[in-house]
Amino acid sequence: MSAKAHAPMAAAVRGSRRPLLPAVGTWAFFLTFSGQGVRNVVGWWAFGLIAAVSGIVLLLVFLYEGHRVPWRALPPVTSAYVGVCVLSVLWSQYPGETALAALLMVATSAAGVLLACGLSLRQMTDALSRALEATLVLSLLLEAWVALVLRHPLIPLYMRDWDEVPISYYWVNGDLARGGPIQGIVGNRNPLAFIALLTLLCVAVRWADRRVRPLGLAVWTALSVLVLVLTGSATVSVALVVCVAICLLLWLVRHAPVRLRPVLLMTAAAVGVALVAAAIGLHSQVTAVLGRSADMSGRWEIWQRVLDLWEEHTILGWGWIMYWVPWLPVFATLVVRPDGTPTMSAHNAYIEALFQTGVVGAALVVVLVLLLLFRSFRLALRNIDSDASVLLPALLMTALTVQSFTESRLLSEGNWVLVCALGTWLGLHRLYERSRNGMHSGAAAAGPRLEDPGPVHASGRLTLTHSDTP
Repeated sequence: MSAKAHAPMAAAVRGSRRPLLPAVGTWAFFLTFSGQGVRNVVGWWAFGLIAAVSGIVLLLVFLYEGHRVPWRALPPVTSAYVGVCVLSVLWSQYPGETALAALLMVATSAAGVLLACGLSLRQMTDALSRALEATLVLSLLLEAWVALVLRHPLIPLYMRDWDEVPISYYWVNGDLARGGPIQGIVGNRNPLAFIALLTLLCVAVRWADRRVRPLGLAVWTALSVLVLVLTGSATVSVALVVCVAICLLLWLVRHAPVRLRPVLLMTAAAVGVALVAAAIGLHSQVTAVLGRSADMSGRWEIWQRVLDLWEEHTILGWGWIMYWVPWLPVFATLVVRPDGTPTMSAHNAYIEALFQTGVVGAALVVVLVLLLLFRSFRLALRNIDSDASVLLPALLMTALTVQSFTESRLLSEGNWVLVCALGTWLGLHRLYERSRNGMHSGAAAAGPRLEDPGPVHASGRLTLTHSDTP
């Protein structure tokens, strides 16, 4: 049989099988959002091997199932920031560490791009939701085992041979029976709370899209709220309030007459700006209500010291490094925790970008966040009467943006994978809209047709009404 005759048959065989990419996507989201839990079990070197193999498997499955990456859909601002991080090895104050961090940045960015190009929005939502749900279940099981069976704090397994383990390195403190705060498998209450928030958003949108049964809605909502309460994260509490307000606004817009919607949106925007201004002016009172100190648990000191360092390399920064590594002298004594260990990040994505990639990189991050917010909300408002699934990008970007002011995680691991995936999917949808408009005006050659059989054709990846219910 000739190669040309064999190719259609192979494609037909692949098409008849259940696609593997949704399952691989679930693992990719789990590994990037819950990587600390895996590292605490196997250690850093083994985790690196697992991550590398997982990335290769993701790429092979992506290619095997016939997907492709339309280069015009790649988010230019995201790509530019990744480029700055990679190029910063040329001027970095720690070039070896920057080279490794740049490699990790490229890998996580590529994962987000592949997931967006290989999965529909609903499939990507399902993959993300299942990964986060697994994290919540494993976290509660681990916390229950430590509190009820082990009855003493649990350290990362790869630290068992250490003579002394600092308190801040403990994996789980075992405070579940006392009502928290809990750390879960990720070993930190703040990212665990954020995972619970993202789970809540995914489940809510899937339920509104009629793809979650009432029992599933009740179970995952209860588990998410339970974790939110047990973690007690102030940042995520604020993000939850903002996301609930956005959900209420979108619900009001959906049920309001079309002629009143612009007035409703402008009023909501004005109220939002006023509330943000009031929160900034009354930050001491706000942090007191949230149960935090006026300096936001020491973040003001961290930001001031980081900004002092940034002034030494203002334009291009010190060099991309992602998380601060404790063996470098500049980080070893920059901000020391009460247990004597160094702080690992600036706890603000924009100050982090300013410090590591200078004014150039920080400007790109600001533009990136604003652009994704604008495009995701435009998508939601344009299709608010048709499909609930298009609301998720706006809600996810809202949560990511709120968290970015007190955490640096926007720029790394699962959060960055999600940013790259959302940016790429929005780019794909923009190409689809241009193609559809071109066809409507008679310019069919301007983009792919709806009926094209290619791996990224609109009916499989880009349309808002594509049904891929499990």
